[in-house]
Amino acid sequence: MKENIKSFILDIANIKEIIEYDFYETCGFTFVFKSEFLKVKNQINSATIAPIGIIYYENEEYYFAPLANDVNVDIIVKNYLKFKN
Repeated sequence: MKENIKSFILDIANIKEIIEYDFYETCGFTFVFKSEFLKVKNQINSATIAPIGIIYYENEEYYFAPLANDVNVDIIVKNYLKFKN
């Protein structure tokens, strides 16, 4: 019910929430950043960029060290594979 009300308000006010993941490689580590944009009538109203984790390669495997509590690893892996290719 709460999600229905939220989506109804977002549709009426023409508000769009955009979430993107960015990767920055340095010193053998890949830093993962989450960017959140809130657009009202196609203009950016607010933006947040926060580091959410570090990807590193060790013993022929990739590891992810989260810096935030609510990290969706599946989405990060999907976006990281797009970034590497």
